[in-house]
Amino acid sequence: MERTLRDLLEKGIAEIDAGLLTGSVPSRLARLYDEITLFNPSYGLVNASGEDLVVRHILDCLAPVPLMRSMDRDGLRMADLGSGSGLPGLVLASVFPNWDTTLVERMGRRAGFLRNTIAVLGMSSCVKVLQKDLSEVHDSYDMITFRAFRHLQDIIFDLDRILVPGGRVFSYKSSDANISDELRVLEQYGGCAFSHEVEDYRVPMLEARRRMLVLAKPVMT
Repeated sequence: MERTLRDLLEKGIAEIDAGLLTGSVPSRLARLYDEITLFNPSYGLVNASGEDLVVRHILDCLAPVPLMRSMDRDGLRMADLGSGSGLPGLVLASVFPNWDTTLVERMGRRAGFLRNTIAVLGMSSCVKVLQKDLSEVHDSYDMITFRAFRHLQDIIFDLDRILVPGGRVFSYKSSDANISDELRVLEQYGGCAFSHEVEDYRVPMLEARRRMLVLAKPVMT
């Protein structure tokens, strides 16, 4: 990563949480940028490069970390669905290496990219790749994340199936219309009664509004 982009990345990290500058997060995110940039022409991981990749993708994935800190505990089982380029899964795993993170990706080439990148980042002890479609996942998770994944209508049954009672889903969103559609899906769903919150978050150097749809699965009594 060239120096100007590294400065931009560190400036954004500092605005989100200055405490993250003192650990391994900046170097890991810079290396993630390098890996995505290297393989993007061949694998079509993201439609972005340079500052756009730093701000609209890496910092966008990092910005909601303060919303997720209430979930933080050693051994938390987190699944990132449709992980593709590792966004947001590898970004979050860089901040929370004490979690047991699974990157769910059905496409073979992208799963291979993720395995290689995990090794390059030195995160093999806390992150693994599950090369399966969501419908084929049978493990259970305390937390699920996804960004630019399938519509909630198509996955809500599987979310209910693999999320433990008391677990939460963090879905990155950019449009109120999209959120309204997904809230209607929740109202019509015949399974568990997910509660929900919509949280605003700010991405440094980005004017566009960003929101997080958080679903909570009730604890069975």
